[in-house]
Amino acid sequence: MSDFIYSKIKVNKDGFLTKAIQSIYEDKDKPNVIEYHGPWGSLAVSRNLYHGFEPYEDDEYIAIVIGGPLLMYQDNRFIRNTDSNEGTKSIYARWKQNKIKWDKDLNGPFAILFINKLSSEITFITDLMSFIPIYKLQTKDNFVISTHVDVLAKVSGERDRIDPVSQVDFILHGIVTYPYTMYKNIRQVAPATLHKYDNVTLRHIENSYWIPYEKHTDLSLDEVAIQLRQDLQNYINYITNETQNIAQFISGGEDSRTLSALLQPIKRDAFIFIDEMNLEGRIAKKVADIYGADLKVYTRHKYHYAHILPTCSNLVGSGSQYHHAHTYGFHRKCDLQAYDAVFGGLFSDALLKGARIKKVKRSGQLPFKKEEKRTDFSNADHIDSDLFSESILKLLTKRRREHLEYISSFRKESAEEWFELWPSSMNMNIPNIHANRRLFRSYEPFMSNDVVKLSAQIPQSWKLNRRLFHIMAKPLLKPSKWLRHGDGWFPYYSWHLRSITVPFVILKRKVERELLKTNKVHGPWGSWQAVVASKDWVKMKEKYKKGMNPLTAIIEKDKDLIDNNKLTILQQVNLVQVLYFNSKINGVEL
Repeated sequence: MSDFIYSKIKVNKDGFLTKAIQSIYEDKDKPNVIEYHGPWGSLAVSRNLYHGFEPYEDDEYIAIVIGGPLLMYQDNRFIRNTDSNEGTKSIYARWKQNKIKWDKDLNGPFAILFINKLSSEITFITDLMSFIPIYKLQTKDNFVISTHVDVLAKVSGERDRIDPVSQVDFILHGIVTYPYTMYKNIRQVAPATLHKYDNVTLRHIENSYWIPYEKHTDLSLDEVAIQLRQDLQNYINYITNETQNIAQFISGGEDSRTLSALLQPIKRDAFIFIDEMNLEGRIAKKVADIYGADLKVYTRHKYHYAHILPTCSNLVGSGSQYHHAHTYGFHRKCDLQAYDAVFGGLFSDALLKGARIKKVKRSGQLPFKKEEKRTDFSNADHIDSDLFSESILKLLTKRRREHLEYISSFRKESAEEWFELWPSSMNMNIPNIHANRRLFRSYEPFMSNDVVKLSAQIPQSWKLNRRLFHIMAKPLLKPSKWLRHGDGWFPYYSWHLRSITVPFVILKRKVERELLKTNKVHGPWGSWQAVVASKDWVKMKEKYKKGMNPLTAIIEKDKDLIDNNKLTILQQVNLVQVLYFNSKINGVEL
């Protein structure tokens, strides 16, 4: 299924749970929802887009699978069949036999729920990184869990209990520090963990089945690169061996080229979404031609990201940056739901290229200046801002320090990097998955179990300067050897050549902006400067201005937060998303 909501206290109001789940969608996207009620409580589950994972119920249990994990202990032929629960039944049977190994038998994002209708015991399991998070509210009277934080808040009556510390966290950082949420009493549960809740003893017991310990592999760099390439190919083959109709996302970058090569020679469509046919689009066309994909170019409105804020904020949930829902709107235009599988290249940078490693300024950006890790940075540093009250900043700093201490307990060298990786909600890009999995059958090879585990085992020096990724991808990039990246360099070659070409491309584009007074966009994402300066954005800010009321008590006196140039552009975007959230909570007509 796409989402579930479970409440220990039975919800008798007809259709209330269904409406709560459907409220995160626009009318044309609202899914069918199944409700279950009994002495054990109430459950609602929305339709799963991934074939084979409809709910399963017998005399003893209700079994729910969210997402579309690959089953590594059997074939996956069931993913061809619509309206099937074969995958759910298989997982349930293996669990009942006490044979299942959650980190090996299920591959990819998932969330599992088993309800014992006889004993009222609830068992739920999160994936390796909580790519699909589960949230909980636990009181002396009730226990509520859901895969969508706002649905949980609505059902449990927590919508107006906003946590100001989390709102400041989101404005400044684009995430909410684990395990907190935008709501005072709701928490995210632990990743890679089997959870049990006993309705009799009222105890929530957690048992981790995997922790990303910092234990470096004994394999050489070349051996790991070969293993990584095979792991990616195996993951893709598990899906493509059972499907007929697939698509991929494509760009001018190296990740989509690598993906394109791994998908050869399968017939497939390749999609790119851009403001206009620019350099990125032209390179993507060449990539598609080289690797045998049928390119489909779709353009968006210049202020697309202003227009989708309300809808995508609802979809991904509060505490998640809405604008990573890049496919929204195009999921209908392109009929992405019609494909058996749609492949993307998300998390390659985060897990394999050290995107979350803080680097020495300008390292990797000057000729022959390789990327170097900063040694003077810490996520535990006190949060400084003269916009918010010191008391709130102290509380926020404490939360971040606690999370860093938690990560440091099993990762010493790379704690700062994994601070932003585990669980995945600490990575601001993850809402991309939260949106896609609810709209179509999305598969991400770089988020497979083997890649996650490998990322946890390799030294940071292998991630910096694309060392591991380059060796792994080089054979796959050979057909596009002389095709530039959208940023002007050649992915087939190592960081040395990149360090020479990129600075000149950056300089050239800067001169274009200054001398020619052009804001030409070469890449795929458009210009945030143009979006936040648009009349559409200004009008939206004014519309949600009443959402500032809950923040008034934590803003420093005489500070105008809405039009403050001390916030970066993306922080201003985060602020408007918070204003929308607060306006909705307070019943403002939207």
